[in-house]
Amino acid sequence: MVIQDEEKAFRKIYDLLSGKMYSLCLRYTGNTHDANDVFQEALIKLYSNLNKYRGIGSFEGWARRIFINSCLDYLKERQKLLYTEQLENKNIEVSELSGMEKLNQADLLKIISQLPTGYRLIVNLYLVEGFSHREISEMLGISEGTSKSQLSRARSILQDNISRINE
Repeated sequence: MVIQDEEKAFRKIYDLLSGKMYSLCLRYTGNTHDANDVFQEALIKLYSNLNKYRGIGSFEGWARRIFINSCLDYLKERQKLLYTEQLENKNIEVSELSGMEKLNQADLLKIISQLPTGYRLIVNLYLVEGFSHREISEMLGISEGTSKSQLSRARSILQDNISRINE
């Protein structure tokens, strides 16, 4: 009876979070095959660690962290995280992304998914998840400057792609 109750409770958690967390996995990995793998791994981690949730903060936020870390682990394991060194010119001009009001969410996700993996990861962590460059540098084992330069380059690519769509 206890196992059956546990399964019902986890099914409710799955129904509540699966759509959001699968989208998160898809944003980080950039393709459905890898997203499916990460999603399954993260679900197992979530289920295995349910007893560690202490009720501090939102459950969804706690679960999101498990899924983000699973995505990062997956990408690191497959050596897809390729960062280039900082540009020598540290005064990179960053233009705001204009033309976004003409894009729907699907267009924006498609543009982001086409970024190189390292850029896409920084965009997701910084712009979507709201992590600071310091947090990102600790999570990924890179310098804050590398995180900032990756974001700057990603913004430049995104702006070019958005401009092409709006032409």
